[in-house]
Amino acid sequence: MSKKRIALFLALMLMAAPSALAQPYQDGVYRDLGPGYKDEVVVTVTVRGGEMTELTAENRGGGEKSEYFVKAEEGLSKAILEKQSIDGVDAVAGATGTSDSILTAMKGILEQMAYTGPTEGGAMATTAPETTPAEGTPEATAAPAQT
Repeated sequence: MSKKRIALFLALMLMAAPSALAQPYQDGVYRDLGPGYKDEVVVTVTVRGGEMTELTAENRGGGEKSEYFVKAEEGLSKAILEKQSIDGVDAVAGATGTSDSILTAMKGILEQMAYTGPTEGGAMATTAPETTPAEGTPEATAAPAQT
């Protein structure tokens, strides 16, 4: 192969590398809290096949969601599930407060979902969260996928 073909091949591989190198998330259901306007916001993320497949948000105390809450939930859910990350995801215009609450909870969820691969014994290994969840924070219900 010529040097130009090798260089082209390497350039194409680098362009595909971010998605190919992305580590999958551990399957399960994860929850965390973000401070809300009137009440805390509970965000729940479902992971199947190593990818986030569902994201929902609700007021911790229950009750009807405002139009701003729904706007933030729908907009952020779509963006986060598409990117499989919160990197580069901005608050939804007109629903900045609720967006910030959801993104704060997502930071905690992503820490919970961090997957580092199998250990030497074949068990699943995850990284420990950098912060301790606040008292009353819903715990993750994730369990290693059964194969």
